Amino acid sequence: MDGGLLFRILTPLKDVASFHCDAVNLVEKDNAEGQGGSIGILRGHLPAVIALEENSPVTASAKGKTVFSATVRGGFARVEQGSVTVLTPSANVTLEE
Repeated sequence: MDGGLLFRILTPLKDVASFHCDAVNLVEKDNAEGQGGSIGILRGHLPAVIALEENSPVTASAKGKTVFSATVRGGFARVEQGSVTVLTPSANVTLEE
């Protein structure tokens, strides 16, 4: 998919998801100042490592429709040019492509 994001969710036991999408939404864990909350990631987002809230949703969408949804048990999201990789102890998939 030209211009999209490569989205992956990885746990210690398996690759949960790996596909292309237009946007990824996740919930950042509150930091010491109480800042956190929902984040939307599109292609071109600055590189980042984001701590994820415990038991929070992660969704991916393509063409305006949710194509993947899971609840993750904390972990981190690594955002790089053209990709979002979620590293989590476990993920419960609620909607697949």
